[in-house]
Amino acid sequence: MSTALAVVAAVAFTVRLIIFAALHVVGRSYSPVRHAVSDYAVGPTRGLSTAMTVVTAAGWAALAAAVWTGLPAWSDKGQATALLLVLAAVFAVLPLAPTDLEGAAVTTIGRLHYVLAIAWFAISYSLTGNFSRWMSDTVGGTLASAASVLHVVALVSLVVLVVALVTPLRRRLFGIAERVFIVAISVFYLLVAIGLLL
Repeated sequence: MSTALAVVAAVAFTVRLIIFAALHVVGRSYSPVRHAVSDYAVGPTRGLSTAMTVVTAAGWAALAAAVWTGLPAWSDKGQATALLLVLAAVFAVLPLAPTDLEGAAVTTIGRLHYVLAIAWFAISYSLTGNFSRWMSDTVGGTLASAASVLHVVALVSLVVLVVALVTPLRRRLFGIAERVFIVAISVFYLLVAIGLLL
């Protein structure tokens, strides 16, 4: 059971990365430097962005179930499973709470989007520490080393992202930092799913 769930999670995170890349090819009216990734959920790329969000929700849910069933002795199992389920819920709600485009009036739905975005960034990063330790202790090898590197990349990009939000550097750094974070996190959890298969 846990093997099948880990496969579903691995496929979901792989598809997420493919759609993420496709959004940057199809949505050329958006700048990867100036625009947030959530801007793709508004306008002509909305359908593709929604598909990515739904696939990601499924990936989080499958990974939560794989961790719960596949790591019965792991001390972080309960916390990790609960937070992965929260991430699944956040991504299930995100299509119903699109962002406000830059320069537009701030709406209640837009504020909800920001809360959900902050939640998923914070939770997904916080769990990388738990899973990095698990991979180092249990999986080892190149996979664990890659996960440790991605843990650091995610941290650095998250710090740059926050700095960009509160300084005049927003238009120069935010989009790139956000994209680096999203790719690092997506690949990290793909590696976790693969680790569960070993």
